[in-house]
Amino acid sequence: MVPPTTAIADVLQLRGQTGWLSPPLRRVHSPVGLIGRARTVLLAPGPGEDDLESLHAVLDDDLCDRVLVLAGARAAAGAVWGEIHTRAALSRHLTALVVEGGVRDLNAFRDLDLPAWALYEATAGPGPGVHVAAVGEPVDVAGVRVTEDTLIVMDTAGVIALPTPDVLDDSYVYAEAEEDVITALREGNSLTEAHRHKAQIIAKLRHSP
Repeated sequence: MVPPTTAIADVLQLRGQTGWLSPPLRRVHSPVGLIGRARTVLLAPGPGEDDLESLHAVLDDDLCDRVLVLAGARAAAGAVWGEIHTRAALSRHLTALVVEGGVRDLNAFRDLDLPAWALYEATAGPGPGVHVAAVGEPVDVAGVRVTEDTLIVMDTAGVIALPTPDVLDDSYVYAEAEEDVITALREGNSLTEAHRHKAQIIAKLRHSP
């Protein structure tokens, strides 16, 4: 089971790190908690040798346990992803999708069950003024560095690119402490009393490297 993205984000904040992509990304289709390794594609403005054909090639690869990350997609005039892409990607077992730009055919995400976060919904397609600049290279999404070794965590509350995998261990502990606080509140404890369950964890994480 993956810890909640809210717990991971809090742990990152306490460590003085970043990694959350939401905001600015917004939920397109609500996933259960999932984790997968990034598959990166960088889009750029202007014409290219193959426009978006390299993206089609990526969608013909085995994408099992991968989260496709389309960076730079805001350079397109409209949506860079729609139902056709969703069907193609799911046939190759894609786990989830992150788009730094527009998507369309939102019902397909729900009906076909592809978890996804993106910047916005668009009606028109990408237009001719965008091309694939790189595949498999490090990219920046919402100011966060993502490589093909980056683990992406996603749930109904958010999406996070983990800077280091060990963040998960602390996030499990943090999430358990939050559950202890909720249990204590249900039992009638004051917030001051209940919060002691988190206090030591918070103090420890603030001093973590």
